[in-house]
Amino acid sequence: MPDSHDQLAKNKMPYSMTFYQDQAGASGHTSTPLPAAHRLLYVRHGAVIVNGMELQADGFAYFSDALTLEGAADWSEVWRWELAAPNAASVSLQGTDILTLPKLARAITTLALEPGTDWLFRLDSVISVAGRITPRHQHHGPGIRCLYQGTFNVQDASHVTANQGPGDAWWESGVDTVVAWHSTQMTAIFIRALVVPMELKGEMSNIWLDGSPASTSNWRLFIDQPITL
Repeated sequence: MPDSHDQLAKNKMPYSMTFYQDQAGASGHTSTPLPAAHRLLYVRHGAVIVNGMELQADGFAYFSDALTLEGAADWSEVWRWELAAPNAASVSLQGTDILTLPKLARAITTLALEPGTDWLFRLDSVISVAGRITPRHQHHGPGIRCLYQGTFNVQDASHVTANQGPGDAWWESGVDTVVAWHSTQMTAIFIRALVVPMELKGEMSNIWLDGSPASTSNWRLFIDQPITL
């Protein structure tokens, strides 16, 4: 029988966000489903069939059930974000002509993600024109970004993430103040998964610190999925 410390740990279990890049060839298919989890998917290239639903390039979806995937193009890449316990093992696709690259995992320490609480699991995109410098800001929740196009640099008080290229991923806690800058030659685009409070539904996550006017012109919201942990 678990003692009180075990029960307390279970009731207050923190969550981690993990980011994967999955690849599937034309004949690729999973031999066993991935276990049920809160998942966001974005098709970076090609086309796939997920749980019987076809997703083309730039397609996206949320899934919470067990997941199967098969290729529907010569070569496809899917970006996948999941919520799990910080000590959970990586969840890779198993099957023929299929591959998973675990890219990044971070424990969420800035939100009280306790069992029974409600949150938004968000997937969105940000487009920054060539030469833009994003002023000091924070976010209403943490998340993992992955660069789609261009190059990207971001800095907080103690750490610089520099010269990110397409396919590179990075974490922002939300509470750390950051500034970001991009190539002067090409627009930068990144895809991002966040956990944010329910009251933020349909609204940007940014908290501008220098009186910068809020703008949604470079923001594209894909999914605001209510979840219960």
